[in-house]
Amino acid sequence: MKKLALLILLFSFSSLCYSQAKFETPPGTIFLKDSIFIDRTPVTNRMFLEYLTAKNDLRKKGFTSFKEYHTTEDKILNRLIILYPSYLKNLDREGSLLAKKNYFENTKFEYSPVLNISKEQAEDYCNWRTEMVRYLWLKNNIVENQKIVYRLPTKKELATSKEIFTEKKLFSFYDGKDPSRFKPYSNQDNFALFNISEYTSSENVYGENWRSVTPLEFPNDVTGFRCACESY
Repeated sequence: MKKLALLILLFSFSSLCYSQAKFETPPGTIFLKDSIFIDRTPVTNRMFLEYLTAKNDLRKKGFTSFKEYHTTEDKILNRLIILYPSYLKNLDREGSLLAKKNYFENTKFEYSPVLNISKEQAEDYCNWRTEMVRYLWLKNNIVENQKIVYRLPTKKELATSKEIFTEKKLFSFYDGKDPSRFKPYSNQDNFALFNISEYTSSENVYGENWRSVTPLEFPNDVTGFRCACESY
């Protein structure tokens, strides 16, 4: 009986390892647990500008979503060229510290977390990213049977990420008196938190921020976001 229980346990463990191993890691994420991955960093100014550039190009072509666009296209899209247009002017707040420092468009801050965006924009970004990655995987014959959905993480997932990656020594924290003082770099291998609050799938935000305030009105200059990704 003990041998049978041990065999069942070993089989279950092997199946779990196989289940996890067969998943391709979605771009920009790190494996958390089960079938959930989470962004290594909050979405950066560079990443959000790429999204806005793509959205602007889609509107010019008469499409409302990337999914609608790629279903009408036969050719493989080339890698998006990162531009630095003035699409984030609407996010500026007159007289704000970040507006004065040209935080959104200055390449000096391209790897810093995007701020002053609404939760609706954050959710739309995750939806757009789902469509983009699915399309690129399909066209490049990557994990044909794997489905992914990017979304805002839960507060518990963010807290769990901090615990797990701290224990694994894969955790980084970026502090600073204000976001212009953060000093991130492009190739981040660890799970990183910044001194900002982050949107979650609930009404509550996660994390303390550089102003040491509980944000009540959105968008604001202390709240950013990242995506979690479920794979199945």
